[in-house]
Amino acid sequence: MRDRVPTPTSYLHGAATPPVWARPDPSLAAAGIEGESVVARVRMVAMALLLIAPTYNLIRWPEELMYWTGFGVTIVAALVSIAIWQRLVRGEWRAWIGFASSSFDVSMVSLALLSFFVVKSPMAALNSTVTFEMYFLAITATSLRYDARICIVAGALAVVQYGGLWIAGIITYDLGDPTFAAFSGPYIPVDLGTRLILLGIATLLAVTLVRRAQRLLYLAARDRLTGLYNRGHFDQALANALDVASRTNQPLSLAIIDIDHFKAINDEHGHAVGDQAIRAVADRLLGTMRRTDMVARYGGEEFVVLMPGTPADAAYHRIESVRMEFSSTPLQLGDGRTLAVDFSAGIAGAPTEGGAPRVSTTGEMPAPDAILKRADQRLLGAKRAGRGRCVGPPNIGS
Repeated sequence: MRDRVPTPTSYLHGAATPPVWARPDPSLAAAGIEGESVVARVRMVAMALLLIAPTYNLIRWPEELMYWTGFGVTIVAALVSIAIWQRLVRGEWRAWIGFASSSFDVSMVSLALLSFFVVKSPMAALNSTVTFEMYFLAITATSLRYDARICIVAGALAVVQYGGLWIAGIITYDLGDPTFAAFSGPYIPVDLGTRLILLGIATLLAVTLVRRAQRLLYLAARDRLTGLYNRGHFDQALANALDVASRTNQPLSLAIIDIDHFKAINDEHGHAVGDQAIRAVADRLLGTMRRTDMVARYGGEEFVVLMPGTPADAAYHRIESVRMEFSSTPLQLGDGRTLAVDFSAGIAGAPTEGGAPRVSTTGEMPAPDAILKRADQRLLGAKRAGRGRCVGPPNIGS
């Protein structure tokens, strides 16, 4: 079964954003990669600065085991930070890196607290001020990844890990022992509970920041009438998709679609019916494409569909199947009235088109303008041939 996307009904007029637990929009994902690079650089600087305090403490009190453990944790964090930064510099990005690096940031804070717990006292960990507050830096930094899922995972991890230290303290020690209070402050359960609540609030704020960014991007990248991507966003996505296809040597196809006799629909039935026809085509296209495909309104009654990983012959048959199904389902206008609507389409592929030879032995892709022009010429061919049809590469669909 194909992985389908929801219809844009709930997105009309830019009124909604994707679910919280959903992969970020490609544009936000690209911004998230840049954000991860920023976090990596800041993390290295932070680790260098954080080494100052434990180094000073070790020089002054070398017999204090807690300072040795704090120094060791900071050294490990610094080395991992350098490794993450080097991987990003080499362009070795993977989607899991954001989850792993943010979990690492949170876990390093917890590891430092655990070291205090073991070598000094449980209240030295639970009542820590400076170290505990680093949780908030780690959670705030997750918003730079522009992925609400990462914010939730990091925040939940902080709550679970700090809460786990608290539970371990309750199970293994008498936290109310005055001996602990003399060195690390008294055991006040309400204060510790408040800390967990504050971690939850910080997580909620990070998610809110990401959702706000999603909302703004949605308004900037979507067509208000249909909820589909607009032309500006699609042009950038096409350039990126061609670059990826070139590097992976995978096929890519594109279809330009035009509603037949749209001016006559507007003239005879009014612009409200014309808008209804545009939304109907948008819903049908988006509802039948895979999640990896992109459907955009290219202008007026024109749409464009980008199908990564799909050869031209498969793209032709998919779009033609959508066209035949759509043309056989009249548009309901109300009061028992119906309107038959059809469309024409031109399909182009790269780097191969059916049985055509490869553009190059290295999988080189045409420029975005070139593949758009090829699809547009075939759309014109479909109109000249009488409309209500798809035209693909030679020997496909003939």
